[in-house]
Amino acid sequence: MLKDRRDKISKYIVSKGDVTLTELSELFPEVSTMTLRRDLEFLENLGEIVRTKGGAKSIKHLSMQIEESYNRREFINPELKEEIGKKVAALIKDNSCVFFDAGSTVMQVVKALGDKPLFAITSGPNIAMELTKNRNCDISVVCGHLNHDNISLSGLHAAEFLSGLNIGIAVVAASGFTTENGFTCGSYDECMLKQAAIKGATTVIVVMDSTKLGKGHPFTFAQPSDIDYFVTDDNFDKRIKAQLKKSGLKVL
Repeated sequence: MLKDRRDKISKYIVSKGDVTLTELSELFPEVSTMTLRRDLEFLENLGEIVRTKGGAKSIKHLSMQIEESYNRREFINPELKEEIGKKVAALIKDNSCVFFDAGSTVMQVVKALGDKPLFAITSGPNIAMELTKNRNCDISVVCGHLNHDNISLSGLHAAEFLSGLNIGIAVVAASGFTTENGFTCGSYDECMLKQAAIKGATTVIVVMDSTKLGKGHPFTFAQPSDIDYFVTDDNFDKRIKAQLKKSGLKVL
């Protein structure tokens, strides 16, 4: 009876994506709210759901939402990101120690690398999975809090992990750039992670497609003087490109 009820609850949550305790009480009027809470706790321990305030969400449904969110960005301006990916891959030499940031533009860098022998560190679990296709790549993944939107791990432990490494090349993604605020992102934790990667790297490459020019975000992780290469696409504003080059930055 207990197993049957929990199976029904699990299937119901998976079919709907989420559920409230009120809904469950209506479905199982003979069962107390306290018992239903224990059922949800049991299913959470099995890894089937995540409990929320007043109910629960399906892990499968959450995973699909995360994948869809990332995929939407991956298919925005794919030709620009592919162009950037090829440019950056050409800068990375065999047997380099490389930090790969998270994000769809960095994914294109990884895809363009082929089977180059590398020691790779990444904050993106999906970046790590892509790197496993390269049998010549030794892969480490930072630990931290997972951002559902861009599939990025960040936080204090992630930054501390990077601070203890000698990084040859850091490939860091920017969410926006303005001449006033420099290279920016929308998360404080990710800002700290990017700064740790930049501080520990011999060569810093920031990647950003031209559609993000002029977009400002709350956290500045670097100014042009902090990096070695800025890699973008051919649609990037030529006037600002010239200004960046005059400052000594290599712009590709």
